[in-house]
Amino acid sequence: MTSKQTNKMATDALRCLRKAVRDELRKKALLGQYVIIERNGKACRVSAKQALKIAKAK
Repeated sequence: MTSKQTNKMATDALRCLRKAVRDELRKKALLGQYVIIERNGKACRVSAKQALKIAKAK
């Protein structure tokens, strides 16, 4: 396997994981639930709606 193929696989995997996280955040936002995220090295509880906004900004 070449490094070009490996890089494409890694990029595809990252895209898939990001989509899965966004989908889960959407579900939780619709239900009004909270999620735990890391901010400045500390665990922080925020609403899923706010976390979704943060994820879209990145």
